[in-house]
Amino acid sequence: MGTAQLERDGALALLTLDNPPLNQIGEQVVDDLEEVVDDLEAADDVRALLVRGAGEVFSAGADVRLFARRSAAEMRPLIERFLDLGRRLEALTFPTLAAVHGTCMAGGLELALFLDLIWAAEGTNLGLLETRLGIVPLAGGVERVAARAGVGRARAIALSGNLFSAEQFEAWGIVDRVLPAEELQPEAEKFAQQLAAGPARAFAVVKQLAAAYTEGGVAAADERLLEDAVGLFDTDDARNAIESFLTSGPGKATFAGR
Repeated sequence: MGTAQLERDGALALLTLDNPPLNQIGEQVVDDLEEVVDDLEAADDVRALLVRGAGEVFSAGADVRLFARRSAAEMRPLIERFLDLGRRLEALTFPTLAAVHGTCMAGGLELALFLDLIWAAEGTNLGLLETRLGIVPLAGGVERVAARAGVGRARAIALSGNLFSAEQFEAWGIVDRVLPAEELQPEAEKFAQQLAAGPARAFAVVKQLAAAYTEGGVAAADERLLEDAVGLFDTDDARNAIESFLTSGPGKATFAGR
């Protein structure tokens, strides 16, 4: 069994971090995550991904032993690997959801930030603590918090090196939903299944538009809209869903991803 375990439930892929006791991210975890992403990129029948952590915490971040007595030249390839892994997760065409609990900090938070949505259990502690080690978030945490909550908030979180509550992160727009701890996993899986049953082509375009806005603002997203969104009217899913709406009302359509 690897430290990153991939299961399937129909069109939903479930990825579980399992590196007890803290699900720290070391080289073996990165190796295993890269294999998982290889599988996800190759699969043509996955339509949503749920990422969760085994045990008491989601992830306490990188194994700090990785940093000990390593030069900048030695660290750069490791940082590039994790950042590339995250970019590949971001580029997946289907919706992705992190369900975090316990502790989600440093590299563990950065892993969650690579996903489209973050749900958290009540009582979860989140933060970017790297400045306490004299370094900074190494997998894009500052810029990805900025994309969700603004530059000022990202700067304040990273400079403080503090942990914050899930409720505070929800208020800032970094976490999308906070649930009672016992409800997090079943509710997250239920919602992820709904995503997996949804209009896959439309979801992919939503992700493309969001990425275009992040890279180039409203004008870039508008151009992408004309390129990609209009084509959805030629898909079976859109034709069938529009017809279903007209004949049976909202919420009755089913989607095949075509």
